[in-house]
Amino acid sequence: MAAQFATEAGDGPMDNALWRYALRVYSRSGVEATLLRMQDEHGADILQLLTVLWLSEQGFEVCKESLTDSEYARWKEEMIEPLRQRRRQADRLEHGDLYELLKKAELEAERYGLGILWSKNKDNPADKGRCVASDLMLVCSSEKECKALADFARG
Repeated sequence: MAAQFATEAGDGPMDNALWRYALRVYSRSGVEATLLRMQDEHGADILQLLTVLWLSEQGFEVCKESLTDSEYARWKEEMIEPLRQRRRQADRLEHGDLYELLKKAELEAERYGLGILWSKNKDNPADKGRCVASDLMLVCSSEKECKALADFARG
């Protein structure tokens, strides 16, 4: 994800509080590296992790069912993952323009995916008593990484 692709519009499926939160948190020192490590080493879904962090910051209940929604799962499988795979296959030096185009397309697919997750979670009831690290464990099995991510996300 890259902050330079952010827009200034209001809440909607493609530009919403979750998207803006994700851009802000992802740019914090240590967050990107931790999220990518959780994705690559533990199979965690970065968008789900960012959604959990946002829900926790908002004081919303974290519901595993809304994080694993079938619409989101289908979008991830059909759009995000194939674009990520193609981007990783493109040689950054040899195919620089193609690599950057695939990176932008992947980011837009992730933005749409966050829009799906936002729409499924934006009206969750309040739940201020939960622990962010235990909420993150709903979508990633590495307790150490979840605690580190929660600390980085707090700033």
